[in-house]
Amino acid sequence: MRILLCLATVVLIFSVAQAEIELNDITISKHENSIYIDVTTSKPCLYEHFMIKEAPEKIVVDLKGTVNNWPKKKFLNLPLKSIERVRTSQYQVSPELITRVVFDVNRPLSYTVEQLPMGLRIIIPAVESEQAFIPWKAGQQLKQLAVLAEKEKPKVKPAKAKKKTSTTRKPKVKIESFPKRKLVKYKAGGKRDPFKPLVGTGSATFMSGDVPAIENLSLVGIFDDETGSRALFEDAEGNGYLLKPNDRVQNGYLVSIQNNKAIFQVTEYGWTRTVALNLEFPE
Repeated sequence: MRILLCLATVVLIFSVAQAEIELNDITISKHENSIYIDVTTSKPCLYEHFMIKEAPEKIVVDLKGTVNNWPKKKFLNLPLKSIERVRTSQYQVSPELITRVVFDVNRPLSYTVEQLPMGLRIIIPAVESEQAFIPWKAGQQLKQLAVLAEKEKPKVKPAKAKKKTSTTRKPKVKIESFPKRKLVKYKAGGKRDPFKPLVGTGSATFMSGDVPAIENLSLVGIFDDETGSRALFEDAEGNGYLLKPNDRVQNGYLVSIQNNKAIFQVTEYGWTRTVALNLEFPE
């Protein structure tokens, strides 16, 4: 009986550990001389935090085992001076899910962190001239975006009934036939196939000079034509990059382009991870 109880406990703990956690909301509010930043999740989760002290300064929070399904991942025009913008991303999908939240503060400061039942709270000192403001919530921004997208959906008109036509059949039109294209197969014979592309080498022509890092990119457009799909990216400085599958990025390459996302494979510190960038709606 004790053995069965122990096994049931292990299975329960394993199930809870495997369950996905979602990023629920980010709330920013002012309390006297402090700014409270509450990052909430659907379930309790482990997290790490650190500050990048080189200008522009940033506070970075990594939520472990957490999924970021937000259609919008960059928030500007916040109603306060202490934080310039908020950015979220699915920073890692393998071997562990990690959602990254970045707060651009652009000034040296010290902060403290408190554990919440479902997430964490970051406390930073407010700017002296900063006025009180209504608490800002990323969740409200997402709801407004969903309502706007619903309004902008094209209305489908009901199909008109086809008019009855005469039963007299028109003479058949003879369609010219063309010979099918011949397929040529190449046998490598143990050597490398010269027609097979080298994975990860890429051949993209960038709108700016350097190979980009995916942590700094936002997916802003996807184009399809006879030659295949291409994805248009933009970094924080407004530089644009037009990439196709197998084109290089820092420490990796673009694997594939889907309807609303781009999949990358990045190798760092001896291990490889897969990163997905979702198509962002315009601000």
